[in-house]
Amino acid sequence: MSRALPVVLALWLAVYIFLASQSARVFGILVYSESKLMPNNVEPAIVDKIIGANQTSNNGTFFVLVYGPDLTTRLSRLDRLLNDEGFTVISPYSIQERAQQIYLSYINDTINNITINFFKNLNYIYSTIYNECIGLDELVRAYREAERNATLLLYATYGAVALNISTPRTEEFLSYYRNFSALYGPDEAVLLAADKAYGNVSWLLQNITWMNWATQNAVNLVARRLLSLKLNASLIELAENVSAVGVEKYLYFKLSSELPPPLRQYLPYVLCQNNTAEAAEIFRRELFRDITARHPPPTMYTIREARELLYGDRYALVIAEGTSAPRLNLTWAVPVSTDILMSQFTETVTSEVPEIDKTTSLAMLAVLLFVLGSVAAPLIILAEVGLTYLAVLGLIYLTSRLLPPYYLSVYIAAPVIFALGVDYNLLILGRYAEERNKGISKDEAIKTTLRFARRAILTSGIVAGLALGSFGFSYLPFMQSIGLTLAASVALVLITAFAATPSILYTLGDRVFWPRGIENIRLHEGRSKLLARSVDLALRRPRSLVVLFLLISILLALFVATHMRITTNPISAMPETQSKRALLLLQTYFRNVTALSTTYLVFDKRPNNQTLIYIKNLPYFVNYTIYQKGKYYIMDLELSVTSTSDELLSAYNYLSRLRSDGLLYIGGDAGWKHVYYKYIYLYFWNIQIYIILATVTVALMLALRSVLTPLRLVATVLMSAVWGMALNVALFQLAIGQLTYWLQPVVLMSLLIAVGTDYDVFIISRIKEEVEKGKDDKSAIKAAIVSTGPIVTGAALILALAFLSIVQSQLTVLEQIGATVAFSAIFDAFIVRPLLVPAIMSLLSKYNWWPSKQ
Repeated sequence: MSRALPVVLALWLAVYIFLASQSARVFGILVYSESKLMPNNVEPAIVDKIIGANQTSNNGTFFVLVYGPDLTTRLSRLDRLLNDEGFTVISPYSIQERAQQIYLSYINDTINNITINFFKNLNYIYSTIYNECIGLDELVRAYREAERNATLLLYATYGAVALNISTPRTEEFLSYYRNFSALYGPDEAVLLAADKAYGNVSWLLQNITWMNWATQNAVNLVARRLLSLKLNASLIELAENVSAVGVEKYLYFKLSSELPPPLRQYLPYVLCQNNTAEAAEIFRRELFRDITARHPPPTMYTIREARELLYGDRYALVIAEGTSAPRLNLTWAVPVSTDILMSQFTETVTSEVPEIDKTTSLAMLAVLLFVLGSVAAPLIILAEVGLTYLAVLGLIYLTSRLLPPYYLSVYIAAPVIFALGVDYNLLILGRYAEERNKGISKDEAIKTTLRFARRAILTSGIVAGLALGSFGFSYLPFMQSIGLTLAASVALVLITAFAATPSILYTLGDRVFWPRGIENIRLHEGRSKLLARSVDLALRRPRSLVVLFLLISILLALFVATHMRITTNPISAMPETQSKRALLLLQTYFRNVTALSTTYLVFDKRPNNQTLIYIKNLPYFVNYTIYQKGKYYIMDLELSVTSTSDELLSAYNYLSRLRSDGLLYIGGDAGWKHVYYKYIYLYFWNIQIYIILATVTVALMLALRSVLTPLRLVATVLMSAVWGMALNVALFQLAIGQLTYWLQPVVLMSLLIAVGTDYDVFIISRIKEEVEKGKDDKSAIKAAIVSTGPIVTGAALILALAFLSIVQSQLTVLEQIGATVAFSAIFDAFIVRPLLVPAIMSLLSKYNWWPSKQ
């Protein structure tokens, strides 16, 4: 056999290295959508077929929460940014813009119609008074001419005398005046001289005297007499009046009383000049100001549809639709949708994985160094386990054509492989060191180690494979992927433990513990003393310990049952990001307009009014549309909760009451939520957990050839799980206020059954070995726990630190799983196994191995 071990090691390396070489490809074929790994005959899948896959796909709609103040400016900027990126946007500002466009269009149409009539009226007035303007203008010119002639006559007569003006024209008049002035008075002399010098003009100067000749009245009097040669008295009066005020002003005063008041102020624009276009423009502006003052333009605070997207000046909601994610980098505008939130969830997990892996690797290395006290062994163990993990990834890739791998199967496989791989290696190396320290040869020590360790490891592997592989019995293909991946992981870990570790141990021998010598490797010292005292206490007072543990466990179980609040919403497990806070605000202040999920209802007849009223009363109802497709009536029901919300379960149950009213199927988000909850969570607690417990119990009964010991083993594992869940509820739910994510108890129970059973099998196998050597039960129990306990506690420490490393995650679900699993592993290894197990086995005594040993 020893000669075959190097060949086995080479073969193991060849196969695992080949599989590992394919590992990188697995990340390119992982399926991230559960809907792609779903059976075709579940209710929402049937609905998808009826409606059509394209119609039930996400249409790229998301919401943006905008924080105030100054919402108008921020909404304007956001709309512009989203439009530039090609999104279709509905926001308070876009509604305001559209309403104002309609408003301005209506206002402009109204103003245009009124302005056209106004223009026509002004043009009519202009054309009406045009000829009158010309006539009046001629009268004014005639009157002005008469005034000039009158002035000239007065200055050529009275003025020439008074001012002694002698010109060729006035010289003759002055000569006559001097002659006549000697015979007549001044005024009569002027008249006689004027007639002699200028002809018959004295009649024009009648009533003109030396006292008034230089006044305007004298000029007007002479001018009227001159005009009397051409015009009648009324025209002369008209000419004088128009000349006094001007043609335009005369017409304005004349026409203003005849026109309606709105036209009066625009009359100057058409008085003897055609400025109707300018008047119409001024009229238009005045009319616009008047109408908008009486009927102000709509704003987002006055439009009902826009007000529904506002919460005062604090928050605004923007609805956008597009084919890609928005590239917003604004502190006051936060995009929200289920896809965005889940994308952030995935990004958080992806970004944290490298850091968590580093922390986990360092923690495992540190504990291995502490437990083994050497350098080579920890590095060998981590290398073996790491290669096994890569080989599992490669195997997943090569078998992906049979069942496409679900992404979670890869992430869950890692801690399982590392936990079991480290456990099995610790058991083998620890037993080898123990045997060598007894003074036997290397070959004999390896044979003894393998003879007893393989039985324990095989039993543990079968139990772990059944517990973790039970997910393969799920009705859902993506859960089957998880189960088969975990079962394959356990299988490859067993191959490593049975092929690689013994081969390496045979090849290196004691050098596996370099730089320390084999005589310095005593894993049972130190902690074995504490374990021995614990076993002594358990063996002295078994009944008290069992009763105490039982009472506390019952109380804790009642505490968990009455206080645990489960959530199926992964968003609740996210850190408090901007998007998560924005989602809460959307659901608080914009509950009636934020359609975050769509549920499809398929009826065999058109829903009646009573059915529609019932649906409208559904909590978080937003809207619905109904259309006919073939023989079915389809309702698209929009709700203001995300597609991951717990409320969808209540919505499904609420809508299921319509089955008697023609409802055939419920699909979409509520339908898929029900499927996940029913076939994962309910299936686990109603069916799978019993399958796990039954198969594990039967497997242990066959392996240990006992009835009571496997039952005790399962009971103590369940007890550790209860204590872990109690801690989870007390710490995360009551103290911090976080709900328990639904997968947490599922993961906890599966891991603890696999790993907790793993620890117990190591101890029980060693007890059975000691009993077979002839020791009584109590001595065998103490010897087994003292020798195997350090291995178990070391493995528990590694598992605890591995899971504690994920407590640094921002995701509450990982925090819960990390803290709860770590506590349960430590509690199981340091309390249950060294205290409760010896106490129960001490009480059962000879019945521990019944029926194989009486």
